[in-house]
Amino acid sequence: MLEFNEEEWQISLPGNNQFQNYIIPLILLIAGLGAYSYTGFCSVFSDLIVKNIFHTVPSRPLINGFGAQSFSLLSYGSGALVLGGFLLFSAILDIGAGSIKFDKNNQQITLAFKGYPGENERIFFSYSFKELQCIKILYTETPVRKQGLFLVLEGNREIPIWSTQDPSKFILSESFVTNLGLEMGFNTEIVDRTK
Repeated sequence: MLEFNEEEWQISLPGNNQFQNYIIPLILLIAGLGAYSYTGFCSVFSDLIVKNIFHTVPSRPLINGFGAQSFSLLSYGSGALVLGGFLLFSAILDIGAGSIKFDKNNQQITLAFKGYPGENERIFFSYSFKELQCIKILYTETPVRKQGLFLVLEGNREIPIWSTQDPSKFILSESFVTNLGLEMGFNTEIVDRTK
Protein backbone atom coordinates (compact mmCIF):
# COMPACT_ATOMS: atom_id res chain seq x y z
CA MET A 1 0.00 0.00 0.00
CA LEU A 2 1.27 3.44 -0.91
CA GLU A 3 2.15 5.32 2.23
CA PHE A 4 3.32 8.88 2.67
CA ASN A 5 5.22 9.42 5.92
CA GLU A 6 5.76 13.10 6.72
CA GLU A 7 7.67 12.38 9.94
CA GLU A 8 10.52 10.65 8.10
CA TRP A 9 9.76 12.20 4.67
CA GLN A 10 9.49 8.82 3.06
CA ILE A 11 7.22 7.29 0.42
CA SER A 12 6.68 3.53 0.73
CA LEU A 13 5.76 1.92 -2.58
CA PRO A 14 3.86 -1.35 -2.96
CA GLY A 15 5.27 -4.18 -5.02
CA ASN A 16 3.61 -6.92 -7.04
CA ASN A 17 2.52 -8.91 -3.97
CA GLN A 18 -1.11 -7.83 -4.11
CA PHE A 19 -4.24 -9.95 -4.45
CA GLN A 20 -5.16 -8.73 -7.95
CA ASN A 21 -1.71 -9.71 -9.24
CA TYR A 22 -2.39 -13.39 -8.52
CA ILE A 23 -5.59 -13.69 -10.57
CA ILE A 24 -4.23 -13.48 -14.13
CA PRO A 25 -1.17 -15.70 -13.49
CA LEU A 26 -3.38 -18.42 -12.01
CA ILE A 27 -5.79 -18.22 -14.95
CA LEU A 28 -2.85 -18.44 -17.37
CA LEU A 29 -1.34 -21.40 -15.54
CA ILE A 30 -4.61 -23.33 -15.44
CA ALA A 31 -5.42 -22.58 -19.10
CA GLY A 32 -1.83 -23.33 -20.13
CA LEU A 33 -1.88 -26.68 -18.39
CA GLY A 34 -5.19 -27.50 -20.02
CA ALA A 35 -4.08 -26.52 -23.51
CA TYR A 36 -0.62 -28.01 -23.13
CA SER A 37 -1.27 -31.32 -21.47
CA TYR A 38 -4.81 -32.36 -22.31
CA THR A 39 -5.58 -30.99 -25.75
CA GLY A 40 -2.06 -30.78 -27.15
CA PHE A 41 -1.13 -34.36 -26.32
CA CYS A 42 -4.58 -35.97 -26.30
CA SER A 43 -4.23 -37.43 -29.76
CA VAL A 44 -0.80 -38.86 -29.01
CA PHE A 45 -1.14 -40.10 -25.44
CA SER A 46 -4.88 -40.40 -24.81
CA ASP A 47 -5.04 -44.19 -25.09
CA LEU A 48 -1.93 -44.64 -22.95
CA ILE A 49 -3.12 -42.25 -20.22
CA VAL A 50 -6.64 -43.63 -20.07
CA LYS A 51 -5.48 -47.26 -19.92
CA ASN A 52 -2.72 -46.81 -17.34
CA ILE A 53 -4.11 -44.12 -15.05
CA PHE A 54 -7.86 -44.57 -15.18
CA HIS A 55 -7.89 -48.34 -15.94
CA THR A 56 -10.78 -47.97 -18.34
CA VAL A 57 -11.30 -48.55 -22.01
CA PRO A 58 -9.98 -45.56 -23.98
CA SER A 59 -12.49 -43.38 -25.72
CA ARG A 60 -11.99 -41.86 -29.13
CA PRO A 61 -9.48 -38.94 -28.99
CA LEU A 62 -10.73 -35.42 -29.68
CA ILE A 63 -8.22 -34.88 -32.48
CA ASN A 64 -7.16 -37.59 -34.88
CA GLY A 65 -3.40 -37.45 -35.30
CA PHE A 66 -0.88 -34.91 -34.16
CA GLY A 67 -1.62 -32.08 -36.55
CA ALA A 68 -1.49 -28.34 -36.82
CA GLN A 69 -4.17 -27.81 -34.20
CA SER A 70 -2.30 -29.88 -31.63
CA PHE A 71 0.92 -28.05 -32.42
CA SER A 72 -0.71 -24.63 -32.04
CA LEU A 73 -2.33 -25.65 -28.74
CA LEU A 74 1.04 -26.87 -27.47
CA SER A 75 2.54 -23.51 -28.44
CA TYR A 76 -0.23 -21.51 -26.77
CA GLY A 77 -0.09 -23.72 -23.70
CA SER A 78 3.68 -23.35 -23.43
CA GLY A 79 3.41 -19.58 -23.79
CA ALA A 80 0.69 -19.39 -21.15
CA LEU A 81 2.72 -21.53 -18.74
CA VAL A 82 5.85 -19.40 -19.18
CA LEU A 83 4.01 -16.08 -18.89
CA GLY A 84 1.85 -17.24 -15.97
CA GLY A 85 4.89 -18.63 -14.15
CA PHE A 86 6.81 -15.40 -14.66
CA LEU A 87 3.93 -13.24 -13.40
CA LEU A 88 3.32 -15.51 -10.40
CA PHE A 89 7.06 -15.51 -9.59
CA SER A 90 7.05 -11.68 -9.71
CA ALA A 91 4.03 -11.49 -7.41
CA ILE A 92 5.43 -13.95 -4.87
CA LEU A 93 8.78 -12.16 -4.69
CA ASP A 94 7.04 -8.74 -4.39
CA ILE A 95 9.08 -7.22 -7.23
CA GLY A 96 8.96 -3.43 -7.33
CA ALA A 97 8.40 -2.82 -3.62
CA GLY A 98 10.54 -0.05 -2.29
CA SER A 99 10.84 3.34 -0.74
CA ILE A 100 11.89 6.87 -1.57
CA LYS A 101 13.51 8.76 1.27
CA PHE A 102 14.28 12.47 1.38
CA ASP A 103 17.11 13.08 3.88
CA LYS A 104 17.48 16.75 4.77
CA ASN A 105 20.64 16.26 6.87
CA ASN A 106 22.64 14.60 4.09
CA GLN A 107 20.88 16.49 1.28
CA GLN A 108 20.14 13.15 -0.45
CA ILE A 109 17.20 11.51 -2.16
CA THR A 110 17.45 7.72 -1.94
CA LEU A 111 15.36 5.40 -4.11
CA ALA A 112 15.48 1.71 -3.11
CA PHE A 113 13.54 -1.00 -4.93
CA LYS A 114 13.34 -4.78 -4.84
CA GLY A 115 14.35 -6.44 -8.11
CA TYR A 116 14.69 -10.00 -9.36
CA PRO A 117 17.07 -12.37 -7.53
CA GLY A 118 20.67 -12.19 -8.58
CA GLU A 119 22.95 -9.27 -9.24
CA ASN A 120 20.15 -6.67 -9.23
CA GLU A 121 18.13 -7.97 -6.31
CA ARG A 122 18.31 -4.61 -4.57
CA ILE A 123 18.28 -1.51 -6.75
CA PHE A 124 19.49 1.76 -5.21
CA PHE A 125 19.64 5.23 -6.69
CA SER A 126 20.86 8.28 -4.84
CA TYR A 127 20.64 11.90 -5.94
CA SER A 128 21.70 15.07 -4.18
CA PHE A 129 19.26 17.91 -3.62
CA LYS A 130 21.39 20.06 -5.95
CA GLU A 131 20.55 17.78 -8.90
CA LEU A 132 16.81 18.12 -8.32
CA GLN A 133 15.03 20.86 -10.26
CA CYS A 134 11.55 20.10 -8.98
CA ILE A 135 9.05 17.44 -8.05
CA LYS A 136 6.29 17.26 -10.64
CA ILE A 137 2.77 15.94 -10.32
CA LEU A 138 1.31 15.20 -13.75
CA TYR A 139 -2.38 14.61 -14.42
CA THR A 140 -3.28 12.89 -17.68
CA GLU A 141 -6.57 11.71 -19.10
CA THR A 142 -6.64 8.09 -20.15
CA PRO A 143 -10.03 6.42 -20.03
CA VAL A 144 -9.84 7.58 -16.39
CA ARG A 145 -7.91 10.42 -14.79
CA LYS A 146 -4.36 9.39 -13.85
CA GLN A 147 -1.83 11.04 -11.54
CA GLY A 148 1.92 10.52 -11.82
CA LEU A 149 4.73 11.71 -9.58
CA PHE A 150 8.12 12.55 -11.12
CA LEU A 151 11.51 13.71 -9.89
CA VAL A 152 12.80 16.24 -12.42
CA LEU A 153 16.61 16.35 -12.39
CA GLU A 154 19.13 18.57 -14.17
CA GLY A 155 18.80 18.44 -17.93
CA ASN A 156 15.01 17.91 -17.64
CA ARG A 157 15.45 14.21 -16.88
CA GLU A 158 12.20 12.94 -15.41
CA ILE A 159 12.26 9.90 -13.14
CA PRO A 160 8.78 8.42 -12.67
CA ILE A 161 8.24 7.45 -9.06
CA TRP A 162 4.68 6.15 -9.15
CA SER A 163 1.29 6.64 -10.74
CA THR A 164 -2.25 6.02 -9.61
CA GLN A 165 -5.78 6.14 -10.91
CA ASP A 166 -7.31 6.23 -7.42
CA PRO A 167 -8.81 9.72 -6.88
CA SER A 168 -8.66 9.30 -3.09
CA LYS A 169 -4.84 9.41 -3.28
CA PHE A 170 -4.67 12.56 -5.43
CA ILE A 171 -5.14 15.03 -2.55
CA LEU A 172 -2.96 13.00 -0.18
CA SER A 173 -0.03 12.95 -2.60
CA GLU A 174 -0.45 16.63 -3.50
CA SER A 175 -0.36 17.69 0.15
CA PHE A 176 2.67 15.45 0.81
CA VAL A 177 4.62 16.85 -2.15
CA THR A 178 3.67 20.44 -1.26
CA ASN A 179 4.72 19.98 2.38
CA LEU A 180 7.89 18.20 1.25
CA GLY A 181 8.73 21.11 -1.04
CA LEU A 182 8.21 23.61 1.76
CA GLU A 183 10.24 21.58 4.26
CA MET A 184 13.17 20.73 1.97
CA GLY A 185 13.17 23.83 -0.21
CA PHE A 186 12.17 22.06 -3.44
CA ASN A 187 10.17 23.54 -6.26
CA THR A 188 6.93 21.71 -6.90
CA GLU A 189 5.07 21.72 -10.18
CA ILE A 190 1.55 20.51 -10.92
CA VAL A 191 0.78 19.91 -14.60
CA ASP A 192 -2.77 19.10 -15.66
CA ARG A 193 -3.00 17.75 -19.21
CA THR A 194 -6.61 16.68 -18.89
CA LYS A 195 -7.99 20.03 -20.03
